[in-house]
Amino acid sequence: MNLIQLFKVLVREPKAYFRRWRKGLSIQYHNPGLILNFPVTWLYDEIDAIQIGSEVLIGSFSEIVVLSKSPYSKIPGGLIIEDRAIIGSHANIRAAGGKVSIGRNCLIAQQVSLIASNHGISHELPYRDLPWEEERTGIFIHENVWIGAGVTVLPGCVIGKNSIIGAGSVVTTSIPENEIWVGVPARKLRDVEQQYQKEMIE
Repeated sequence: MNLIQLFKVLVREPKAYFRRWRKGLSIQYHNPGLILNFPVTWLYDEIDAIQIGSEVLIGSFSEIVVLSKSPYSKIPGGLIIEDRAIIGSHANIRAAGGKVSIGRNCLIAQQVSLIASNHGISHELPYRDLPWEEERTGIFIHENVWIGAGVTVLPGCVIGKNSIIGAGSVVTTSIPENEIWVGVPARKLRDVEQQYQKEMIE
């Protein structure tokens, strides 16, 4: 290890970790029902744009961006996580240019991405400089939804209560309640009640 690498380890990394830890403490102070498995990276402009209920668990190495205002969109961002929701490790939540709402008793596995807005498409500017789309924004997940590992939910989607999304799926459209969806893009597999009946027979 050379001197530059040693400097990064001894100075920069502890400072960066401390900043993440301090932001996490600030979030917990305003939302005392939150349980964080450190480290969790937070990026937000207004702490009031974040509302978290009681007994909420967020797994380690998750990254959460909440921007109530953005130069790329007129639509405010925000994050709501209701009581007893669990979010697994390495989650990627982008609540900017739209709001992300996660209902009570939701179970979200590891490496899930929830993206509230998309960049526009044009040949006149680089993609990174384009304003975000404002027609399909936000994600609303109703209560008692189970989202499997590695799922991506795209902007404008509403997921009905008690529904299940299989691991690795990409959700591009809204999902009614009490249904199981899987695939890329996600499609309906069966109703939740049918799944229970099948398991009882087997």
